[in-house]
Order: sequence, then structure tokens, then C-alpha cells
Amino acid sequence: MRAPQRYTLTIHDLFTVTEGSICGAEAVVAILDDGVEIDRVKFSGKCQSEGGYSRSYHGKSGLQAALVSGPGRIDFGLAQAVAI
Repeated sequence: MRAPQRYTLTIHDLFTVTEGSICGAEAVVAILDDGVEIDRVKFSGKCQSEGGYSRSYHGKSGLQAALVSGPGRIDFGLAQAVAI
């Protein structure tokens, strides 16, 4: 059995504009294993920062992610190892 991988899931531009005001929003991301959905991650709030908002995700190697609903865009990839 292989050790789990640590991924970084980042969402960018999580907000809506209503009547000229910027408001928070909700987005749902599917985690996929060989094209089959195995988990969902929900983001809610407002994020306009250039770097986006990131969360760690642990799972087997080879996973992918897809934005199912909501505004914004996502990045999903292996987390960088940090030297101690």
C-alpha cells in the first residue's frame, strides 16, 4: 500500500456581484479518481486575493479535481515538500 499524497486545492475568484456589490459565494469541487467522483469539497465565502484560498487534501496518488458548481476557478496539485 502506497503512502497517501498531500495535495493543495486552491480556489480563485470566489465571489458574485449583485447590484454592484461584491458578495460571498459557494462553490463545490469534485475530487476524481480516474474520472470517478470519490469526494466533494465545499468552499463558501468571499475570496478575491491574487493567491486565492488554499486547503490541503490527502488521498492516493493520481487524483484530479473539477469545479462542479459555483463561480471561480481551481488549481489542484501535489503540495510542495518543505525542508525542515
